[in-house]
Parts: sequence; C-alpha cells; structure tokens
Amino acid sequence: MTDDPKKPVPKGVADSERFDFEAAKPAKPAGRTLKVRKIGNSLGVVLPKDVLAKLKVSEGDELSVSETPDGVALTGTDRDTADLMKLAEDIMAKRRRVLKALAQ
Repeated sequence: MTDDPKKPVPKGVADSERFDFEAAKPAKPAGRTLKVRKIGNSLGVVLPKDVLAKLKVSEGDELSVSETPDGVALTGTDRDTADLMKLAEDIMAKRRRVLKALAQ
C-alpha cells in the first residue's frame, strides 16, 4: 500500500481501508516456460541442462512428480535409494512364501 498524499481518498474511506491495486496483481510464475512436444506416441518436455543439474539427474534416472498447492513439483530420485528399493523388490519376489508365512 502506498500512502501518496497526492492521491485523492474517496469520501468515507479511512486510510486503513485504502487498497493498493498495484500490489494485488497476480505475480508471474518464476522460472522459464517449456514447450510440450510430441515424442514418439507420447507428449513430453525437454529439460535444459541447468534444470537437470538442479534435479541431480541424468539420462535414465527417474523423476518423482508430486502435487503441491501451487501445482506440481519434480524431484530427482536418489540413485542409492532406487538401488536399495530394487534389491528389496527382488528379495520380496524370491522369498514371497517366507514373507507370507512371517506375516501370519
């Protein structure tokens, strides 16, 4: 809110009720705009090098997409965690009967 003494204040409006319409304009989203393109039979976006570096991912890595109040967020999957999850899935597949018996 600006308290410009030169701006006329409408009759019956106190200073505390004045509203700064310039500050109320929605902010432009930060960052850059990426174009959605056809890639094979799918649609996708190409991430620039600096974005890949911030996500700490490279070709073949996985990204997690999660909803946020502002839209969606991309996060890189930790390679060590992904390797451990793969190992756990392999063990669970091989030892399914044992794990089922232990669960009872």
